[in-house]
Amino acid sequence: MNGTILPILLPLLTAVITLLWSRPGAARRAVTGFSTLLQLGVALWLVCLTGNGARLVLPLGGWATEFGIVLVTDLLSAIMLTLSALTTLAILLYGFAQEPARDEHPLRLPLVEFMVTGIHLSFITGDLFNLFVAFEIMLIASYALLTLESRGAEIRHAFPYLTINLVAGALFFCAAGLAYGLFGTLNLAAIAAQADALGDDARFRGLAVLLLGVFALKAGVFPLYFWLPRSYPILPVPLAALFSGMLTKVGVYALLRFLGTVFPPGMDWLHQPLAWLAGATMLFGVFGAISRTSIRGILSYHILSQIGYMVLAIALFTPLSLAAAVFYIIHHIIVKSSLFLIGGVAGSLNGSDELERMGNLWKNAPFLGILFLFQAFSLAGVPPLSGFWGKLLIVIAAFGKGEFVLAGAALAAGLLTLLSMLKIWDGAFWKENPRAAFHPQPRLTRRLVAVAAVMTLISLGIGLGAEPVYRLSRVAAETAADRAGYIHDVRSALTAPAP
Repeated sequence: MNGTILPILLPLLTAVITLLWSRPGAARRAVTGFSTLLQLGVALWLVCLTGNGARLVLPLGGWATEFGIVLVTDLLSAIMLTLSALTTLAILLYGFAQEPARDEHPLRLPLVEFMVTGIHLSFITGDLFNLFVAFEIMLIASYALLTLESRGAEIRHAFPYLTINLVAGALFFCAAGLAYGLFGTLNLAAIAAQADALGDDARFRGLAVLLLGVFALKAGVFPLYFWLPRSYPILPVPLAALFSGMLTKVGVYALLRFLGTVFPPGMDWLHQPLAWLAGATMLFGVFGAISRTSIRGILSYHILSQIGYMVLAIALFTPLSLAAAVFYIIHHIIVKSSLFLIGGVAGSLNGSDELERMGNLWKNAPFLGILFLFQAFSLAGVPPLSGFWGKLLIVIAAFGKGEFVLAGAALAAGLLTLLSMLKIWDGAFWKENPRAAFHPQPRLTRRLVAVAAVMTLISLGIGLGAEPVYRLSRVAAETAADRAGYIHDVRSALTAPAP
């Protein structure tokens, strides 16, 4: 075994253990935290193993190539696994600090680990049906987490999330059936090997539109993105940080994987509409953020706007834009999850995250304000922070393709992002509001801020060390776009004699 299966086994076993060990306590938390730390270590090890463009392929069951179930880890997968484990570890530590172990809902930890299992399987499966299974594991756990700790009046906001993802799941299942009927297999390498010959076939084009539509819907691409900003604000802060950091990125990852690895490269008829939808997502998302009056509401709409940048980079489909997409994913997961954590601390200190009821935090919690400014400027793309480099690469790629309107939309969305983040800064930190309550909790605040500070330092490291991160992103994008190498490595593993 080459370690490829460990990112699935570790969270799955942890989920089962914590589910059977139903009584909350410090020891239960320690087991979950240690498992997540181990997952992070495994993911970093996989990054080292695949950093030169190698792939790790693990066949399961000894099936023939057409029916082979494989797990495939390349550098893109390993990076996504690392980001997932890091984000999960951060939100767990934040949640552990936020409330005593005895007050924790007994199902929160097992459901988080089940959701992480689905996320990790999505990143390394080499089979279309198992990708569907991974999505369903992830989503079923997310449905439960969304409503688990919600108050009665808030649960109605979970219905759009539930409905749209159930529809997407049904469409995905239909797409898997159509793919099997067309290719006679659900193995991604086998599909990729046949896709070139079917590039002009109307059945293949219909399947490609259906699959990418499902992935775009799960990523939150315009116009079917209304479910996300309504649902995420009802989550507890650490869960909102995990959802915002990882769930939509699974859809983005699937778009990148299928357009780069599975489908043939000459699909401009699909890339161009996707690019324009990405531009609309950027602008409508940031307009929604400007209209919101709460921290979580603003940040939830910004998830959509930032997804637009990633999808635009994928749709431009040049070597530079694909590397930019990977770089932007790395930047966004760290920044967005940390902003939710920072916003959670601010809301706790003021007793609300509604901006009209907040204020005075710059005077009372200046270090928190500094963390917020760093991450807000990074999200908006202020140099030399990580968001600047990601946006710069995407704009350069857009200019290189002659997409001047989309490049202008990306720049405009960045300026509007800065405006909306300054709205939070003014309302929560800078403004002197005599009606704003202040609930000092020094020991609790220090622990919560410490988690957010570590994520902020990582984000600063990405910005100040942009060159090595870009090199890593470029290798990940090149490996993901190496269709011939992917097909060869998977087939070799499936046809190799058993040891």
